[in-house]
Amino acid sequence: MVAFDLPMEQRLSWPERLAWMVCAMPELLKSFAWDFFVLFFYAQVLGLNGLLLGLAIAVIIVFDTVVDPWIGALSDRMTGARFGRRHTLMLAAILPFMLGIFGVFSPPHGMSQVQILLWLLGTGLLARCGISFWTVPAYALGGELSSDAGERRLIAVMRNMGNQLVILTIPVVAFAVFFVETPGFARAQLNPAPYPPFGLFVSLLGGILMLVGALGTMPAARRAEAAGLSATADEAALQGGLLRAFSQAIRVTPNIGRLMCVAFLVLFVNSVINQFNLHLSTYFWQLDHTWTPTVQVGATLGSILAMFLAAPFIHLVGNRRAMMLGLGGFFCALASAVLIPLAGLAPTAGSQAMGMFVVAARFFGGLSYGLYVVPFNVVTYEIGDEHEANTGRPAQGIVASFMFIGLQLGSGAVALIGGSFLGLIGFPAGLPLDQMPTDKVRALALFVLALIVLAGGAMAWLVGTFRIDTNKVAAIRSRHAGEAA
Repeated sequence: MVAFDLPMEQRLSWPERLAWMVCAMPELLKSFAWDFFVLFFYAQVLGLNGLLLGLAIAVIIVFDTVVDPWIGALSDRMTGARFGRRHTLMLAAILPFMLGIFGVFSPPHGMSQVQILLWLLGTGLLARCGISFWTVPAYALGGELSSDAGERRLIAVMRNMGNQLVILTIPVVAFAVFFVETPGFARAQLNPAPYPPFGLFVSLLGGILMLVGALGTMPAARRAEAAGLSATADEAALQGGLLRAFSQAIRVTPNIGRLMCVAFLVLFVNSVINQFNLHLSTYFWQLDHTWTPTVQVGATLGSILAMFLAAPFIHLVGNRRAMMLGLGGFFCALASAVLIPLAGLAPTAGSQAMGMFVVAARFFGGLSYGLYVVPFNVVTYEIGDEHEANTGRPAQGIVASFMFIGLQLGSGAVALIGGSFLGLIGFPAGLPLDQMPTDKVRALALFVLALIVLAGGAMAWLVGTFRIDTNKVAAIRSRHAGEAA
């Protein structure tokens, strides 16, 4: 690989790095709020039929899948835009996301099943498409801020530190301020009252983070854009030829297809745990509300520790092997948290020991996930460089969009499959723990375990198929470094 020195003009200042870290937070804030609460809220609290819930999520998935590549291609081509080709779309995303995510958690009272379905469709589409207009160009921006491998590792670490700060703090706030035990609701998540104020909190915090992140990274983005190539987009994606654009991109750069599949499978497994966490905590592990944020904090502390270990770990084993080992540990940790209790080898459900067992499993899972996600982000930017070399066009936006198709599909598929499964088995809504049928709980646990095992095995194999053309990546980096000097 060609070696070169990073020009001083292209080194990010620490305020710019911190602002970039903030840019990562809105997506994780949305993901936590959506994955952790929406399925449980609409199924168990509002009583929306699982099949209708699955239908709503399916529509949102399809719309997300169409929009993300269009956003990426549009962002790649927006030369001359007032706030830059990335930040123009990022700033436009703020208000739609805020309105959408607040609406998701604030449905009017007394609605019928169809009205609840339509409300979730409208507000859910607004929230998730709004965040796509933020996340796709913001993620693409990370691949343009620097072409140096070391600086890119730092960019990836800062992004994931931002992710972990959200995951570390928001669950604590949610269960310390909003979802607290009240008379009649020993399990606070079954109480409908906290959801609207929680939605308002997520909406306001998300808007503030977006504004801070956008303003803080705009100078660095201006420098990168001025030094970069003139942008020309994949016109097929902009003109609605999504399937053609997708097939062409995979044919030219096969790693794009692998990237999307890995992103799908990883977030699929993550979403299985996140979206069913309240179901499992309430009915399977039988943990009270004080353990719910502790479980999430355990996973986050593991991921934060991994941020400090990632660089030497990657140096020791390389990007691809680091991803494979991290994914293997992540998969085993999540599966064991369900399999061991099912086998009768875990502590008694509802006990302190059970809580500690789940926290330990999630800590190891978080540590493993962190060791995977840093090299994954680096590899994503390298695939963007490879695709740029193959096509002669700036490609971080379109590559980021295909990755986020995988992420959106992973999260949405779990909600679709999960909601449908709850409907098919007739999982009761709103029942206290002592009235919930044991066979329903066991069926749900087996279902969660089966999803983890199938997706985990597939993603471990798929990561091993990545092959990055390092000569092309080095050539792109060298060219960008020369233009910035």
